[in-house]
Amino acid sequence: MKSSKGKSLNAILIAGSIFAFLLALFVIYSLQGIVKVYRLRAEEQKLKQEITLIKKSNYKMDKQIYELIHNRQYIANLAREKLNMIKKGEIVFKFIHKKKKDSNKKNK
Repeated sequence: MKSSKGKSLNAILIAGSIFAFLLALFVIYSLQGIVKVYRLRAEEQKLKQEITLIKKSNYKMDKQIYELIHNRQYIANLAREKLNMIKKGEIVFKFIHKKKKDSNKKNK
């Protein structure tokens, strides 16, 4: 039979091994948690930037909607720019650009 000193040494080794194993698990999982926290913070920053851009876009659209509802001159200007419309009695001038001849054709 083993002596009581040998039994207590085995119990200490087993307890120490269990403690070391649990400590290793804690360190591994806490490091993964720290990495996950950093990733989530980076994602949060990206989302905040996206939200800011979307808010700016919404503000511009709200302003445009207001102008479309309340400002007839804005609508007229938009029709001129986007749809190439003109008012009754206006004269439109179109300028035709001539293409330049190639330098090879001039020399021949």
